[in-house]
Amino acid sequence: MSTPPAARVRAAFGEGPLVSDWVQVTQEAMDGFADATRDHDWMHLDPERAREAGLGGTIAFGFWTLSMLSHFLRDALGSEYPAEAEYGFNYGLDRVRFLAPVPVGSRIRNRLTVEEVRDKGGGRCLVRTRNEVELEGADGPAMVAVWLIELFFPPHESEDAPSGPTDTRGAT
Repeated sequence: MSTPPAARVRAAFGEGPLVSDWVQVTQEAMDGFADATRDHDWMHLDPERAREAGLGGTIAFGFWTLSMLSHFLRDALGSEYPAEAEYGFNYGLDRVRFLAPVPVGSRIRNRLTVEEVRDKGGGRCLVRTRNEVELEGADGPAMVAVWLIELFFPPHESEDAPSGPTDTRGAT
């Protein structure tokens, strides 16, 4: 009998938190994010105005920081998906809090802890993670997010095929 997906995920993540490498927050990244999202807020793009406003300089978009979770997960795991998973989907977020501004020029990393892994049947499992994005030199996290990821595993003889998205092109 094969190992259930949830057990494979728990083994891949291990017991303690996974910690990513540090990432430098750059103005270039903020400029690109602004263009991609069409959000050109001065506090993220205009260093002089941000200094004059008392921010000390530009700060990272909160949504940019949140979007880094995918990178941090891959970095900490050393692979795209854990434990033989074929693919995964961003299932959603249960809670996100932006606790401190992230200055451009600073470094951030993520501390990910698995809170729950639930088999959903059909080779699928739902992973609930707690993510604390740390700002180098700060006393507490800059952001905390509970992120849900649905992982899909290849079917085994004793399992049904995954019930994820299906390509129906050409179906009659």
